[in-house]
Amino acid sequence: MQNTENSLPVWIFFSNVDAITVNNSASQLLAWSGESFGRLFGSTQNLLNVLLDGNHKMAKEHVIELIGLLGACVASNPYPHPAARELFTDCIMILSRNLAGLPEE
Repeated sequence: MQNTENSLPVWIFFSNVDAITVNNSASQLLAWSGESFGRLFGSTQNLLNVLLDGNHKMAKEHVIELIGLLGACVASNPYPHPAARELFTDCIMILSRNLAGLPEE
């Protein structure tokens, strides 16, 4: 078993367009979730801030965490906005594509 304490992170890089699209879509989802998302709001916002950093990179584990947090965000709202599914899908498609190392189409 590999000692992960001394392992370097695996970085996932995003284009400027992808980083901005994920941030804008996720921010709208967070705004619609409001208080129902509770304490996870800050964690999600922190990860989005990392993504918007000048390098547009995130550690692999943070990309996975962000996918989970956005799913929880959407699920936390019992009456989601009609556009929530589309925004969520946009975020997940971009994050997953970059996580898998697939080229943009």
